Amino acid sequence: MADFTPEEFEEEKYVDYFPQLQTAYKKAFNRLNEEYSSDLVHAIDQQILNESEPHYEGDGEFRIELPENPTDRLQGVVADDEKVEQLLDIYVDELEDQLRAEFGFDDQPKA
Repeated sequence: MADFTPEEFEEEKYVDYFPQLQTAYKKAFNRLNEEYSSDLVHAIDQQILNESEPHYEGDGEFRIELPENPTDRLQGVVADDEKVEQLLDIYVDELEDQLRAEFGFDDQPKA
C-alpha cells in the first residue's frame, strides 16, 4: 500500500508515481475496450481523459477531474450524449478502481 498524503501525491504524481498512473490508465482502457465500442472508448481516452487530472483524496480514494464540458470535446464518433456520459462515468469509475489497485488500496473498503 502506498504511503503518501494527498498533498504529497499532488506534488509527486508526475515524477515518482507516473509509471503507476500510466499503468492504471492503460488497464482501464484495455478493460473497457474489451467490453464497449472501441471507437467510443478510444475517443474518450484520447479526447477527454488525455486532459483529465487524477487526485488522491486520502483513505485510499482517488478522484478523476475531467476537463470542462467533456462531452463537447468528442469528435469523429457517432454516439448520443447520454451514451457518451454513461460510458464516461463507467470509464472514470474503472480508472479510479485501477488507481486504487495500482497503489495497493484495493484491499481497503471504499469510503
